[in-house]
Amino acid sequence: MLASDDIDRIRHLVSIVADADGEQPLNEDATLALAGDDPAVSHHLLDEAGELIGYAQSNARHGTAQLLVHPLRRRRGHGGRLLLDVAGHGVWAFGDLPVARRFATTRGLAERRRLLVMERPLEPPSGAVFEGVRPFDPASEAEQLLAVNAAAFDWHPEQAHFSRADLDARMAEDWYDPAGLLVSADADGLTGFHWTKRHPDGRGEVYILATHPRAQGTGLGRRLLAAGLEHLAATGSATVHLYVEASNARAVELYERAGFAVVHRDVLYAPDPRSSDDR
Repeated sequence: MLASDDIDRIRHLVSIVADADGEQPLNEDATLALAGDDPAVSHHLLDEAGELIGYAQSNARHGTAQLLVHPLRRRRGHGGRLLLDVAGHGVWAFGDLPVARRFATTRGLAERRRLLVMERPLEPPSGAVFEGVRPFDPASEAEQLLAVNAAAFDWHPEQAHFSRADLDARMAEDWYDPAGLLVSADADGLTGFHWTKRHPDGRGEVYILATHPRAQGTGLGRRLLAAGLEHLAATGSATVHLYVEASNARAVELYERAGFAVVHRDVLYAPDPRSSDDR
């Protein structure tokens, strides 16, 4: 577990890198993990003359890592040292910036996953009512929601492991809106949910959209998506975005039909098995 002063130093370095690159170097999961005590998460701090110049975080449960180096200390081997610290994990390049692609290529890393950010404008709320869609009841439905999530994302490296602790941590965040977590159910329990998020700048997000396999192919995903977009519009969001795996063709098609377009890409790099370069 990180000491509080180390957390502050990492967050300061993150802000410097974000300002320089125009891209956040740590995602939400890694940011929350800074103050957590997850045994699957490892932290690696790189100091020089008493100054934090680099940081890497690996998650053994996900098999992925994230790393960053101070903009004025790059091209001096620091990134390579951090990469050794997280050896065996794929490394995310948020925004897939040219500097990240060069770093990956020179170290024999190749693209393994591509995460798309899709976006669309929101029309003013229509007042539409979506039958069978209602707010989530955390007192009685938390385990059902987690079960739907696990079934819907059993193939996903990170989302499949979304736990009760993860749920509680996000529901404790300032952005959590109970009215923005919408669910559907049948006689056997929850069949799907759409968790929306509204950012401080007013942008909306399709945070998680999941349907249980027993309800897939029924149009439930489209109905939950539309209900969440209506909610975000009613709260004043003018735009909405989402993250989706490029390989998830069914989901990408759903979002394209709903008017979303790709505006950004994140890439996970990992060792290329076709390469004999072990640098």
